[in-house]
Order: sequence, then structure tokens, then C-alpha cells
Amino acid sequence: MADQNAPAVASTSFTDAQVDEYREQDRWLPIANVSRIMKNSLPTTAKVSKEAKECVQECVSEFISFITSEAAEKCLHEKRKTINGEDILTSMRALGFDNYEGVLKVYLAKYREHQITQARLRQSQPQVVLEEEDGLKRGADDEDSDTRRKKPRGKKRDE
Repeated sequence: MADQNAPAVASTSFTDAQVDEYREQDRWLPIANVSRIMKNSLPTTAKVSKEAKECVQECVSEFISFITSEAAEKCLHEKRKTINGEDILTSMRALGFDNYEGVLKVYLAKYREHQITQARLRQSQPQVVLEEEDGLKRGADDEDSDTRRKKPRGKKRDE
């Protein structure tokens, strides 16, 4: 007799190629993002081949996976579920990427400072809530609050 708590097995099976393709897409950064970053760091007259973009995409994705795996192991040993910036820095140091640590510490500090500033700005802006006649609530900053109305349900208009 089958176990009722066991997960259902899918009736269709995947080929190895389909599984590999799915994993590849899951693991790699989007090529558009990689391309944009590459173009931003080059002169405007420079061109980047598709091959070069794909190569950098694979390398960067593998690097991120390598560092993240180390950080995930650290969190697992410490019985934590969330990887934070300090975990990434510790992992980079443990894997021999000490020369990036100083720059990344500065970046992490600036990023956290920016997040705090943004949170304070959001808190300091008053959030006015308008209640419309149909009971739909919207913030005052909703860009099309005057043009978008909830249609009444129930009775038809020609009755």
C-alpha cells in the first residue's frame, strides 16, 4: 500500500538534456545583465562579441555559486537560514580572495547606509490614504487614482 504522505511522482519524465538546460538557466546570471555591466565598463565605441558575453556569464555565475556555496555551508554549521554580507566576505577570505575584502567591506557599508537613508525617507513622507465611495482604499501617490475606478458588481446597468 502506498504511503499517503509521500509526494506524488510526475507522470512525465525529463531527458538529461532538459534537466541540464533547466539547471544552466537557473545557475547563470541573465545575459542582458552581464552584457549591460560589460558595456558600462568599456568605452562607447567598444563592441563585445556574443561569445565574450557568454564566457563572462559562465565565469561570473560560477564564481558567485562558488562563494555562495561556501557561505551557505557556514550558515548551515551555524544553524542559520539567511546568508548575509558578512558571510560572503568570510567565504571570500576563506577561499583565498582576501584582496577583494577591503573593497567589498566599503561597498557593503555604503550599501547599508543607502538602505537606511531610503528607509528614513520613506518613513518621513506622510502616507495619506484616501477612501473612495466604493470602499477601495488607495494612497495619495497612486498615479492613476482618479482615472481607475472599481466597477460595481451585481446589478446590470440596463435593468
